[in-house]
Amino acid sequence: MKGNLIILMIFISTITYSQNNYIEYYNLINKAKEYNKNNKADSSLIIIKEAFKLVDYIHIDNLKFAKKISKKNKDKNFYKLCQTKLDKEKRMINLTLKEKIDSLGKKDQNIRDYKHTKARDYYYKCKNDTTLDCNNEKLKKSERILKEWWLTDSLNVAELKKIIKTYGYPGEKLVGKRSNLSANVILLHYDKDTANHIMGDILYNALINGDIQPEMYAWIIDRHLIYAGKPQKYYSIPTPWIEMTTKERKDYNKNRYAIGMKGLKKMIIKERKNSVITTHED
Repeated sequence: MKGNLIILMIFISTITYSQNNYIEYYNLINKAKEYNKNNKADSSLIIIKEAFKLVDYIHIDNLKFAKKISKKNKDKNFYKLCQTKLDKEKRMINLTLKEKIDSLGKKDQNIRDYKHTKARDYYYKCKNDTTLDCNNEKLKKSERILKEWWLTDSLNVAELKKIIKTYGYPGEKLVGKRSNLSANVILLHYDKDTANHIMGDILYNALINGDIQPEMYAWIIDRHLIYAGKPQKYYSIPTPWIEMTTKERKDYNKNRYAIGMKGLKKMIIKERKNSVITTHED
């Protein structure tokens, strides 16, 4: 028991006083998952331990993954350490701030119901297809509903910026996994930010501080670029109707590795009834 306690103290001390390097941490986690997928659980565990030394906060999903690999390797000590860390992280959440983020998240979802979506679709159909004989009253009503949508998104982002100024970015460490997702989705949905300028350097700083994970960061950037009519930077949003050249894949991967994302390899297009799905070989 005493030995386990000493190991625990060393483990926590190593994490607490290490230099944060979340990009390398993400890349190592991806590598560990690749090893595990190829039935190399022992190598996967070694890489996980190296990754955990690089940062002061380890994400819930990665701790759960580490527990799973520890169990495979019969490493009881590391399994217990990960569980201890999981319990500790759950107790560190700012519940007051979490409630604020959850409230904004509900507003974000409330304006994306059937009524608002139907109004949006009708509005843009009329605006983009001049051959349609649209009902003028219905178009005006759709525009009023859509303006409510735009206003809510703008107010949500403005409130989120105030929160960030006071507390910092509402990452998983601060508000938990689900509320962190709500904050990220609010920014994702702010499609008027086609230049990705609304948050300035805040979003990138959140990435390198572990407060927004690479996949979500890339999704926000790429979605806003698409709305601006520009090419994606990370190819986080599949466009299966476009064939990717070797050079394009290399360029995308350079950008992806730079933020800790898994790289794209060979693109495979699978056609199913009523759908086209793009996947990538690992």
